[in-house]
Amino acid sequence: MLVKTGLLVVSNPKHINRLLTDVQKSVKNTLYIQLLSALNDPLGNFHPNIFNTPPKLSRTIFGIYSQASVLCNNLDVRVLLTGLKSNALVHIKTLQPIDVVIFDRKYGKSEIDRFISNKIGNISTEYNVVTIDCGEGDKILAEIDNLDNRVYKHVCLGGTFDRLHVAHKLLLSDSILRASEKVTVGITEENMTHNKVLWELIEDVEARMKNIQDFVVDIFPDLIYNICKIADPCGPAIVDPSIEAIIVSEETIRGAEKINEIRKEKGLGELKIIPIPFIAELNPQGREEAKVSSSNLRLRLLGTLLKPVEKKNIPNKPYIIGLTGGIASGKSGVISHLQNLGVPIIDCDKLGHQMYKKDGPCYNKVVDLFGRKLLDDKAEIDRKILGNLVFKNPDELKKLTNILWPAMGKEIQKMVSNLNTDIVCVEAAVLCQAGWDQFCHEIWVTLVPPAEAINRLKTRNNLSEDQAKERLAAQQSNNEYISKANVVFCPLWEVEYTKLQVHKAWALLQKRIPIKTLDK
Repeated sequence: MLVKTGLLVVSNPKHINRLLTDVQKSVKNTLYIQLLSALNDPLGNFHPNIFNTPPKLSRTIFGIYSQASVLCNNLDVRVLLTGLKSNALVHIKTLQPIDVVIFDRKYGKSEIDRFISNKIGNISTEYNVVTIDCGEGDKILAEIDNLDNRVYKHVCLGGTFDRLHVAHKLLLSDSILRASEKVTVGITEENMTHNKVLWELIEDVEARMKNIQDFVVDIFPDLIYNICKIADPCGPAIVDPSIEAIIVSEETIRGAEKINEIRKEKGLGELKIIPIPFIAELNPQGREEAKVSSSNLRLRLLGTLLKPVEKKNIPNKPYIIGLTGGIASGKSGVISHLQNLGVPIIDCDKLGHQMYKKDGPCYNKVVDLFGRKLLDDKAEIDRKILGNLVFKNPDELKKLTNILWPAMGKEIQKMVSNLNTDIVCVEAAVLCQAGWDQFCHEIWVTLVPPAEAINRLKTRNNLSEDQAKERLAAQQSNNEYISKANVVFCPLWEVEYTKLQVHKAWALLQKRIPIKTLDK
């Protein structure tokens, strides 16, 4: 039976590959890992004093997190540093209660009971014990270490820290290993994220700060932590004279060097720059990076269910997907892939055109409101003239939508009810603003960066830069669209990549709503 949280007690890190493979049979959410060498030989540990410098510990922790990213990336793995930085350990006290304790060697019951009683401070009332007997295996030999073993009173690092992953955990762990008193972590605010891939899907800064705070306190509560927002690339590193060292990933060393240049200009001491290698991504797909990164995680969100589907008081069949997104955001591409999957489409843009026709339900009301200057030589409403009138004037646009949207809503529902199908897609840029989302079972959203949308409008609609910006400004922002989304797509790249996103969403949809249940 799987439990939420486990503690893996490791006497020999060379076993970590097998341990992480096997541990998934017992744990489903959080896995804490404690190196037994930190526990003052409580169970007859035969590898004392091997992990006794930051570089040696860093290599060991790097190996554990690297293997975790490959073998159990579904688990929140946390390598505990408690005991590694001091000569005494009172308790392993984790934020999450331990449901199962897993050992990599066989121990006697009395030894195990004494260990759990004396060393674990947050154990579930009904816990289990599992032994994955790896034996003694190869001895761990102390390595000659010429690396810098110094620790510093105050260490800093910074970044976006979106969706805490193993590379983040490695950086934070190294900061803790190198600090004797305090660690400052600068978390970028939204203004600094707009150059990131799919920045609209980045977690709120407050959520990111809480995730970091919880993690560092969880793995080592005995330091002072300053988790702060930063609105520029340097943050406290260029103003705080007490900071002595900065932890960076290998590819951001130049940024740390720039910080030292600024510190020198301000008369502050130079920071020791400690670079940390990145963790390789096992099988990067599509647009993903070769290293473990937050952008990879955001790319993998495309086509998945971002938030639960709200239960609505509407018929189960047909199951209605509401597809929306900003102008020039790639909705038509997603539509073509859905059509190839056999999904009928209600195109609300085309439906809106029909509402303006002389025989349409909105023709007379629109002409009465805006005058006959809208009409062409056939007495039809000229949509270009109408668009120029309303897109620059929110009040006039509101008058138009008050006529158009209710009438269209009734027509959409009528069209849906006349379809003999299991699933239908209603596509509209204004789906949520118009209130049509209330009769959709779930909402799918397309997004591209504003600059890309402007370029597409200039090319596709032959608009000037200013005209394209006006069209974009007249609609909701990407963030507003995403706030309503159950599923998000980004048709920014090649057509095949969009197709993969849609097919992923379709496969997951079939699992959520098996067709046989729709009639119930």
